[in-house]
Amino acid sequence: MAVTDFDLLSLLPRAPQKRSTPEILTRLAAAGHSMAPRSLQRRLISLSATHPIVCDDRSKPQGWSISSTAASTLGELSVQEAVTLKLAERYLVDAIPAELLDDLKRYFQQADRKLKEESLYRAWLGKVRLVPGSQPLGKPDVARNVMTNAYAGVLRQTVLNVTYRVRRGATAKTYDVEPLAIVVRGSVTYLVAQFPWADDVTLMALHRFDSIRATDRKNSARTAFDLDGFLSSGALGFMPKGEQAVRIRFYDFAGDHLLETPISPNQVLKEICAGESELHATLPITEQFKWWLLGFGDRAEVLAPASLRKEMHIRLLAAASRYNKSR
Repeated sequence: MAVTDFDLLSLLPRAPQKRSTPEILTRLAAAGHSMAPRSLQRRLISLSATHPIVCDDRSKPQGWSISSTAASTLGELSVQEAVTLKLAERYLVDAIPAELLDDLKRYFQQADRKLKEESLYRAWLGKVRLVPGSQPLGKPDVARNVMTNAYAGVLRQTVLNVTYRVRRGATAKTYDVEPLAIVVRGSVTYLVAQFPWADDVTLMALHRFDSIRATDRKNSARTAFDLDGFLSSGALGFMPKGEQAVRIRFYDFAGDHLLETPISPNQVLKEICAGESELHATLPITEQFKWWLLGFGDRAEVLAPASLRKEMHIRLLAAASRYNKSR
């Protein structure tokens, strides 16, 4: 089997690492290629005239490598690049457009090959995990063409014609949307979009689309969308209406974790007595925030605002009523 230029380049490490011709020959043989030492040397010298590869002959054995200033797509992956690619494959696939993911597959495979010979760093992949901070849920099914067209619309900022159902069992409706961004929250991926006839920004779960069809029409020219501003407003807590000052009393040391992981930059956590503390903060009162509060059960009491205290009171009374019924 003929040895291509790509075969040779893919075996060269990036400087200052280097690989001797005997080492290169061994790797070529393992891949099913045969080449004489003199032929390999001539090929490498010839390649150095047209590609950024260099021979380091300052010490024996001399070795070949890709120049440290060459494009990152040339040569063998470094260990750092291989580990980063494998972590990206594990944790970032939902954030990468399908067309880019297809192009990355060969780099993921190259990373696998690199890490086969690097047991120390290969083991690292088995020693690190990102886990959800809340109850983990399974991923809903999303049709591949739905995800592909949604990501392409965001990438190219072109209008999408979609068929969408607000919730399971609801009647699906078809209309145009202007895609703005993609947000992955836990197991659910959302399309952030605007309707052409409105200024409000909405979240649309990808698994609720029956279909998404691409168009060649560009999004209308509006004020630039600020994704970070949208998220910091509490949008993923399900569309709050501004921020409010809250006061919450915690019991049985339930609020102590907020000393290490604040719920907002402006929070003040006061110790009332042993095991009791009071939180003062200004933040969006979202459904997610309410779920968080309810998770404390009888160990958290809302003191303000009055509307939130009343809502929590009603919800907890309803829960207590259900538990009082015999089953």
